[in-house]
Amino acid sequence: MKATGTAVAAGSLAGCLGSVTGGGSSTVSITLGHGIASEEPLWLMDAMPDILDHWGSAYEAEFKAFPANNQRLQAFQAGELQAGTSAAVTAIFSTNKGLPLTVVANITQEREDTFHEKFLARPDSGMNGLNKESLEGKKIGICAFKSWCDLWAQSAIREVGLVPDEDVELVKVPFPSMGEAVSKGQVDTAIFPPVFEMLGKQKHGLEPIFSVIDTVGWEHDLMELWFSTQFIEQNPDVVEKFLQDYSTAVDYYNQNTKESKRAIHDAGYVQTPKETYVSLPNYTHSVQPLTESLKKINQLVADMGWIEEPVDIDNLYNLDYLP
Repeated sequence: MKATGTAVAAGSLAGCLGSVTGGGSSTVSITLGHGIASEEPLWLMDAMPDILDHWGSAYEAEFKAFPANNQRLQAFQAGELQAGTSAAVTAIFSTNKGLPLTVVANITQEREDTFHEKFLARPDSGMNGLNKESLEGKKIGICAFKSWCDLWAQSAIREVGLVPDEDVELVKVPFPSMGEAVSKGQVDTAIFPPVFEMLGKQKHGLEPIFSVIDTVGWEHDLMELWFSTQFIEQNPDVVEKFLQDYSTAVDYYNQNTKESKRAIHDAGYVQTPKETYVSLPNYTHSVQPLTESLKKINQLVADMGWIEEPVDIDNLYNLDYLP
């Protein structure tokens, strides 16, 4: 379902106000739409609520899984969500469309010293890095068009002086199929999150040729946490307490990663075998967005023509509620 920002604001009113319990007291309800990868500290809030100070008292929270960014946004437009997660580039698209949501914290970052996605290729591919010779005439697998993986694939193509869809073909391939697609030559390279990178290397013998950071030359946010702008206006104290709890979960996850991942697995958030999941490399998780990288991504998607001009960055995020 599509809607303008004005229509969304009206349609979301009831969902943004929370619920009232008996006895004259009120407990605000938050339904939060999340993804299925790379959001561990957020999932930990639901998996280990006992480590949190405000969960169940200052607010009630229900976490609902949506495999794709656009599914979460559609649920938000239908008034079903008060908060959610999205890729940084999707948050920019949402702001450009006038959707009344505001980024309030970071979830995941691509940093040099922790896991960040690589483009993998067959050892006999002749592709040996981020250069024109490696990419010209090739096919790159991406998870979806105008997604974060499309962004980094197109950035790689542009970086070496080639033109997307003219010199290099972009092919939509689901993450679970990317290893086989590269192995069988259906695409020449593709971008791989942690579990699929592991499988691509172990099962298909694929090798990294460059990373997402190589494509632009700077570290960046991958996933952000947003709230309905109206919900923030109606419930600023609740947002502040939720983010206090979220900050606690981020710190706990970073300090107790293996224990946290086992709890997340036990709570049903991950289907990968438990010890395989626990052993996977980890992204950087922080409550504080890399605001300078958001500005660069904002400019990059405008340069690519995905939006007419950069969005007003002040309408994209509000970090005043972070502890």
